[in-house]
Amino acid sequence: MVRSYKDAELLERAEYTKGFEGFPTSYWILAVRSDEDVMSFDDKFYIFKGTSFIMVMSGTTNKGNKGTAVLCSNQWTYDCYAPTNGTTVRHHRGLMRALRQVKGIPYSRDYSKDGKTNPTTEIQSNIIHTNFHACTYDMTTTVKKKHIAGWSEGCLVVNDIPKYNYFLDIVKNQKSLSLCLIEEF
Repeated sequence: MVRSYKDAELLERAEYTKGFEGFPTSYWILAVRSDEDVMSFDDKFYIFKGTSFIMVMSGTTNKGNKGTAVLCSNQWTYDCYAPTNGTTVRHHRGLMRALRQVKGIPYSRDYSKDGKTNPTTEIQSNIIHTNFHACTYDMTTTVKKKHIAGWSEGCLVVNDIPKYNYFLDIVKNQKSLSLCLIEEF
């Protein structure tokens, strides 16, 4: 599991991350990928509004068990997600409430099925539906899933459903959200 960080540590790391053009004034996501590289929800999603910390949720930035897209770390992508305003979006497991990808995010492919993140293809950046969503369709559950299984095929997946619902409610009227994905440090 990613260790806890102070806000200043996270903001400093984000400021010196590839593609930094300034902190968004609206809500944005700072994802921290765990060094452990295991098939569990051991990453964290820090939510900021400008430079003010709002909340943190556990989840995963890993590829899941099918050997698909791996979003590139240590990279900013501005305005890459959009709220669905209470409606559902289609993704690899059907329909659900999510932030949908609306702009290319740098990624590489990992076709191995060894449970590790080891992308081997050249980096691409296009819309491949790597949405930001929950690990279940039961949006009332308070139970946190522990293992990724098939829920992440390149997507960013949250396993803390009450916090996820709150997050979607506070960003529902925002046009887009930016992502800064970094490695644990």
